[in-house]
Amino acid sequence: MNEQHSYRRAAIEGASSVSLTIMLYDRMVSDMQRALSAMQSQDVETRCAQLKHALLILQQLEGSLDHGQGGVAAQNLQAFYAYVRARIMEAQFKLDPSLLAEVVQRIQEVKAAWQKIEQQTQDRSCAEPDRAKLPRGEASGFSCSV
Repeated sequence: MNEQHSYRRAAIEGASSVSLTIMLYDRMVSDMQRALSAMQSQDVETRCAQLKHALLILQQLEGSLDHGQGGVAAQNLQAFYAYVRARIMEAQFKLDPSLLAEVVQRIQEVKAAWQKIEQQTQDRSCAEPDRAKLPRGEASGFSCSV
């Protein structure tokens, strides 16, 4: 096992569900950018492999939606994922790099929203602790570094 693989595995094992979602979005964008490049250079094999992997990630994201707890947010994400899938298929059929570029932009916009949620979650976890639960004298020097 190489060092990069070990680092990635450790990051995944210690990640929150929001962080894992962001990682999946990052990988999906990378796959689609490689597919876009392959489409422009007429590398059919790479284009197909990268889009196939992006679609597998999309399937994973769809499968992780909790419609019972997620309410409208889960419904909106389901609609977004259906849009992404349709545009990927259309780009593949029409061999239109502009469609893939459009989808990459939309995915990055949604990823930015996930990153904002992650930051808000981290900010809340760094809030001042409940003083009643701390031993005497430990509440005054609290700090959080992320």
